[in-house]
Amino acid sequence: MKESTIVLPVFPLPIFILPGGVTKLRIFEQRYLKMVKISAANQGFVIFMNNNQVKGANTMDSELVTKTQWGSWVKIINFDQGDDGVLEIEVECTSLVQIKSIEKDEDNLHFGTVSEIEHWSKEATNNEGTDNENIDLSTSLKNVFAENDILNTLYPKKTLNDVHWVLARWLEILPIELNIKSEFVVKHNIEEAKGFVESIIFKA
Repeated sequence: MKESTIVLPVFPLPIFILPGGVTKLRIFEQRYLKMVKISAANQGFVIFMNNNQVKGANTMDSELVTKTQWGSWVKIINFDQGDDGVLEIEVECTSLVQIKSIEKDEDNLHFGTVSEIEHWSKEATNNEGTDNENIDLSTSLKNVFAENDILNTLYPKKTLNDVHWVLARWLEILPIELNIKSEFVVKHNIEEAKGFVESIIFKA
């Protein structure tokens, strides 16, 4: 089967976000205002966590683009304006993508040729209730939402009975290095991710 690819605008940004994740971005550079306009009219854009290889490059060498070069395909779900007049957008991650190549246009806006990759965070358990094994993870995350108004507002609907959703949100919010978080995309192992999260939030 031929692998399907698509070209999307790329936003180099040190943000870790998995499918189902929501974040708010402030947009003020002209090239990224252009990105928002393109994305709103089309199919969204890609948040690329590793901006070192993107910066200043007209084309990313194919040998530099491996399966570890991934991004978060997001769609814009809300527009707003900050008190200072800066455009604010809320975006939701719909999928993870492998970035095969990156080029930039005359406005220095990057565009990537990408293809979707599978990841456990996009799956759903469809449980009606949280099983005993995962109830502590869900309860702890529920408490985090209750204590953080900004985070709570981003997720009016919370799927706390789905361990995939819960683990993805924990990986996003834990204060650990981005390269460590990235390992749980490259390895694509939900059991390792679960063990890692539990070792941090339930450590003695």
